[in-house]
Formats: sequence, structure tokens, C-alpha cells
Amino acid sequence: MELYLQFAYGMKQIAIDLSKSWGGCSLILSPRDITPKQLCDWKSSFEKAQINCLFDPQCYYPKTNHKGLVQYDYWDDCFSTKLGSTLTFEDDLIKSISNYNDVVNSEEFIIPAAMLNYDDQWEQLWYKQCSKLIEATKKVNKGGKLILTLALPAELLLQKEDEIEKIIQIIGKYDVDGYYIVAHPPQAKYLVDVPLWLTNLIQLSAGLKLQGNKVIVGYGNHQLLCMTAAKVDAMATGTYLNVRRFTNKFLQEDSILRKSTWYYYPAALSEYKMGFLDAAFNNGVLNSMRPSNDMDRNYVDVLFSGAMPSSVRFSETMAFKHYLNCVRVQMKNLSKGSYADTISANEVMLETAMRCIENMEKKGVYAQARSFKDMVDVNKSALQRLEKNYGFQLSKEWNLI
Repeated sequence: MELYLQFAYGMKQIAIDLSKSWGGCSLILSPRDITPKQLCDWKSSFEKAQINCLFDPQCYYPKTNHKGLVQYDYWDDCFSTKLGSTLTFEDDLIKSISNYNDVVNSEEFIIPAAMLNYDDQWEQLWYKQCSKLIEATKKVNKGGKLILTLALPAELLLQKEDEIEKIIQIIGKYDVDGYYIVAHPPQAKYLVDVPLWLTNLIQLSAGLKLQGNKVIVGYGNHQLLCMTAAKVDAMATGTYLNVRRFTNKFLQEDSILRKSTWYYYPAALSEYKMGFLDAAFNNGVLNSMRPSNDMDRNYVDVLFSGAMPSSVRFSETMAFKHYLNCVRVQMKNLSKGSYADTISANEVMLETAMRCIENMEKKGVYAQARSFKDMVDVNKSALQRLEKNYGFQLSKEWNLI
């Protein structure tokens, strides 16, 4: 599984720096956070940094008038009512989106989708809209791969497993090359403590992979490292929390919040504020929180320089680069040559995380809202259900998908 970068406000230079450090990367662009002019102006900078750009039209909430989205000429706040009501609307929409794909030379065309409310009519309306948009895209596609957005409301992923199996079979009828899964978490949680949601998401991903599709999971974070067990092709994440999990940020402007700088302790799968790093320093355990050599790109050296962490200049930018680099390395370390080895690597990672969290807590060092402690069992449960329902198929077809 590869790490894709999910673009967010102010992320241009971070993406360029990381891509240069990694020898290239893929970036999913956000029209909400980049203007059409910037799209053109930054194209050459991205190319020089070996960044492969994908363009996400972000039509999740068609009735929004978000100031970022309305700058694009494909945007129409009547999208939800026009879709399917005229003969040319889908064609015009896709032609306009195609122009922006051409600007960034995208080799993969992300077909948009709306985040529909889940009810008795969801399946019928969802299938109808997706079918029309796929057909419209085929008319303008110039040989690039077609990636259909699967915008999944939280309520859908809280249904029984047989409902998810039904959805997998329906999706399999689409004539596309892959899927861009955007899953709304329950109550827009950063780390999801609902086992069924994660179980259904990983099984949906596995089912699509076993059909021979490319699968990209968007708006993810380190909790979705378990997607390596479904052999998902890529998971996208970014800097601020609004690109590490899907929210309604497309409906409203970001509120001005006082931000804290968090340090990601990769072995614990948890993030810590500076105050608790001070506690680790005073208790003589701070150095045990340092990233392993394969994750160390000197982004966090200042925290381990021998001074009180809160007294040094640890910037938000360095914290973001550190997080993204660590998740990328963890992803590579979990992606093994067989299903059994990948499952085993995930289990070891979760056991290690619990042990590290508990060891820190014994020293008075707590991750608070971003502790992975309650998520360890959630991820274990999802992996166990994956093993029961798809383990045999995945083990047999691992090198074919």
C-alpha cells in the first residue's frame, strides 16, 4: 500500500519537500483549498518535485456555496436536482472537470459522487447517479484510468455485513478501473471507536480488490494502516485533521481555532502534546518515544536535543512532515509479500502500540484525545472479521490482486 497526500490549505511546500525527500509521491488535489489560478501556476513546481497529481472534484455536498469550490466553472449548486434531469448536465459537468484534469496532466480521472443521506432510496439513487457520471466520463476520457468516487455515509457502514456484500456486488458491475473510497466516520470522529464501521470498510475494500480493482482510500489516518491487510493500493492523508478524516468542511468555512502542536509517537500509534512530552522528559522516558531509524528524517531532532520539549521551537510544519513520513514508513513495513505475513505484522504493531501506551501512562504521559488505546481492540476486531470472511481468498490471490 502506498501513501498518497491529501491536499489541504497551506500544504504546497510540505508536499514538494516530502516528494523530493521520498523520490516522488502522489497528491490528491482539493479545489476547496487551491484556486484555478494556483492549479495552473503550481503545476510546474509539482512536476519538478515528481508529484503525480490527481484532481478530486469534491462534489460531495452539491448544494454548498463554499467560496473555494464555487471558483471552479463546473460548480453548480443545483447539481443534486439537475443530475439525471437533463440530457446534457452530466456531459457538461464532466467536460469541465476534465479540463482541470488536463491542467495537472492527471493519468487517472476521479469521477465525482455526492455524499447522499442513507435511507431506503439510497441504493437506487446512488447507482443511478454513478452510472450516468461514468457514461459521461467515458465520452471525454483520453485513455486515463477511470476512478469512481465511492462516497459512503457513516450509516451505510454501520449496516449488517450482508448489506455490505450486496453493495460490493453492485459496485462490481461498474465499468471502471478503480475506486476512490471516501468514508464518512460516525460523528466525524478522528479515531473511530466503532468496530462495525471499520470492519465494513476493510471488508468492502477487500471485496473490491478481489474483483481486480484499484482501491484508494481517501481522508485516512494511521488507524487505516490496517487496510494493508486488504491489499488496498493507497491510503491518502494530510496535515490538518480535516484531511485525516472526512467531515462537512465542504459545507462551511473552517472555524478559527487555537491549534496545538502534536508529536506522533509511531510505536504507540498515538499523538502527544508538548506538555506531556515535558512529563516524559522529567520522568526520563522521552528518548524512548523517538522514532526508529527508518522513520527518522531529522524532523523531530529538536524535541530530543536535551532541552524541555515545550521550550524548543518545534513547528507545526515539522510535526506534519514527521507524521506523514512515519505513516508512509509504517505502511511499507506492514505491506508484506503474503496475506499471512501482513496480518501478523498488523497484529504485532497493535500489541506494540498497547504496550507503549501503557508504559507511558505508568510514567504519567498521556495522549488524551489522540490516544490509540481504545482503538487497538477496534482494529483487532476488524482484522479478525476480515480473516473470517476473506482470509482464505486473500491468502490464495494475494499476488494476483
